[in-house]
Amino acid sequence: MSFFYCTFVSGGIYNTASGEESSISGGLSNTASDVLSSVSGGSDNTASEYLSYVSGGYNNTASGYLSSVSGGNSNNASGEASSVLGGHTNNSFGSFSSVSGGFENTASPNYSTVSGDSGSTFLDNSADGNTID
Repeated sequence: MSFFYCTFVSGGIYNTASGEESSISGGLSNTASDVLSSVSGGSDNTASEYLSYVSGGYNNTASGYLSSVSGGNSNNASGEASSVLGGHTNNSFGSFSSVSGGFENTASPNYSTVSGDSGSTFLDNSADGNTID
């Protein structure tokens, strides 16, 4: 038995949907390259891991399993189930970590959160007995 997997690009220009069942809704130069990855719009955004998603903005990357970037500019969600909700140059590296916005924030350990600040870095995980510096 063989299966048919489709990719979908509904609009925009220079978009590439190459993962099985990946999709791009529009925008410019966006890429959805893994299974069920998706980019809704914006420009130069990349969803490159299974079930990753970028809603829009510019130059955002969702490269972790189940990761998402909602918008903004130059944001990166690379941890498993990590998210960046917007802002500029924010990074969510840890699994289940999130950055809600702001500028140059980093949520590095698993289960960490940075809420809309500037230049904050969360490096330790207080849930397992460590302290936050």
